Amino acid sequence: MAEATPPVVLAAALAPHQAAALLRALHYIDAHLSQPLRVTELAEVACVSRFHLVRLFRTGTGASPLRYLRRRRIERARQLLPAADQPMSRLAQHLGFFDQSHFVRSFRAETGCSPGQYLAGDAALHLPAVHASSVDPPTTGTHP
Repeated sequence: MAEATPPVVLAAALAPHQAAALLRALHYIDAHLSQPLRVTELAEVACVSRFHLVRLFRTGTGASPLRYLRRRRIERARQLLPAADQPMSRLAQHLGFFDQSHFVRSFRAETGCSPGQYLAGDAALHLPAVHASSVDPPTTGTHP
């Protein structure tokens, strides 16, 4: 499985030692996506307090540590889904979600569609707001 690289961080907004601490946490997240991760664990890896880590994440990534973790898991899911030859529940577990339901809810919250819709090319998302079946057919001829 190809390892995804972390998104570009807003390193210009951080001092060099802060950027280094954040990068340690980001690399740790990518290396342990399938495992349950806690903010205190990430703070230990980054060698900062958990409160400082949360500030670094907000400044450097624009998200909280757990939101960033969810985004990375969903990004990985988007890479794995097209070639997935395993049940959705196993993929969810592999990506560190509690269960398939948690995975689907998280995927939908992050992308706006379910994993199934994503695989189908998001065709269901491109329908007009008013479905054709609910619109009265056009009338021909004269009005009553």
